[in-house]
Amino acid sequence: MDQNDPYIHNLFPKKNIFIAIILLLLSITIASSIVLANENSVTVKASVLNVRIGPGLTYDVMTQVNEDQKLNVLAEDNEWYKVRLSNDQIGWVASWLVENEEISSENQRYGRVTGTEVNIRQYATTDSKKLGTVYENTELSVLYEENDWYQVLYLGKVAWIHKDYLELIDTPNTQSSENSVSTQEVTIGDLETNVRNAPSTDAEILSVAAPDSKLIYLGTEEDWYKVQLDDGSTGYVANWVSSLSDVETVNIEEQADQIDRIATNLSEATIMIDAGHGGKDPGALAETGFLEKDVALSTAKILQKRLQDAGANAIMTRTDDTFISLNDRVYLSQQANADAFISIHYDTIEVANSMSGTTTYYYSNSELELANTVNQYLESNGTLPNNGVRSAEYYVLKNNAQPSILLELGYLNNDLDVSVVDTQAYQSTVVEAIYQGLRDYFSQK
Repeated sequence: MDQNDPYIHNLFPKKNIFIAIILLLLSITIASSIVLANENSVTVKASVLNVRIGPGLTYDVMTQVNEDQKLNVLAEDNEWYKVRLSNDQIGWVASWLVENEEISSENQRYGRVTGTEVNIRQYATTDSKKLGTVYENTELSVLYEENDWYQVLYLGKVAWIHKDYLELIDTPNTQSSENSVSTQEVTIGDLETNVRNAPSTDAEILSVAAPDSKLIYLGTEEDWYKVQLDDGSTGYVANWVSSLSDVETVNIEEQADQIDRIATNLSEATIMIDAGHGGKDPGALAETGFLEKDVALSTAKILQKRLQDAGANAIMTRTDDTFISLNDRVYLSQQANADAFISIHYDTIEVANSMSGTTTYYYSNSELELANTVNQYLESNGTLPNNGVRSAEYYVLKNNAQPSILLELGYLNNDLDVSVVDTQAYQSTVVEAIYQGLRDYFSQK
């Protein structure tokens, strides 16, 4: 065929347009796939996570991925995620080891440590790496059980403890989000009654209540009663097939001045954690170069994770290298209505190596019990000497209406202290002691 034939030249533009359209469609498809993959990605929380060829522990391990690695989720089956790895391999991982959300309270179990001092391990073997030590009566969130081991939440990460040293307990009570506690009951009529997830006959049926059964009354919405079921979940029943008792409700806010402390265990408490200094205020400087503001923040973050493990509402005055005024720290404590304010510091003294260890400070006699209880565990479980409990007029204590203490957890111009305080091992040890003290303090109320 003649290359100069004008008919040939007329075909090529059409062909180029067709190829361009195909390439455009492919690029859109690829871009959509990337967006979808990013929207369905999870982050590995375990130190090392097995990727299996199927959705269950009975399937062989095909490879392993490391902590903080992101995986793209393709599907879900029986609490297992089907994921695509960076090398395009497809496998399955346990969802409870990668979800970046708090464990659902409906599925959560707790255990109490029965041994005097018990090691927390990276894997379910006695020869695996020790992640930390927990003490008798420590409460841990139980995620899973395998043979003779429980998998638990420890310092915000998954870990293992031998079953011989942990007994399962009832889920700790949590504070109600309602302003009042109801003593009224809804009594079901003579027929079985549907309990729905919304006040409508078109809403999903959650369960069926038996005739003459009683449910806890939570409120009224039009022609429906909001009720609490046996498993703690809530639902709605129609008022034309049930009746409400005449018992009055108790308003917590009206009785607040008659109650010393609502929180009667740590899981009910709001703990404000104050990492000392920050931003333009560096605090003390260690001879090896690290700053008080940095080591105080890292300790505070570990403490927050440990308290969250126990179900407490643990919040921070600062979470990064930000300057927070002393007045603002007190304000945040009072705004949160904190059940305890814990200020974390590291100290220095004029004469180097003349002091070592931990000290607990308080201002008001009403806070002496909190100070003594926490300090008791710092003294018995700490790795550095303990200097006891002392009264002081620190601003965050003197001006704080909430129960508050300030902890000096080591001296940055002491050779022994400086060699250990800026380590994960030391900070985890003092955090465990603070946790034990707070658990003990609230359990006495």
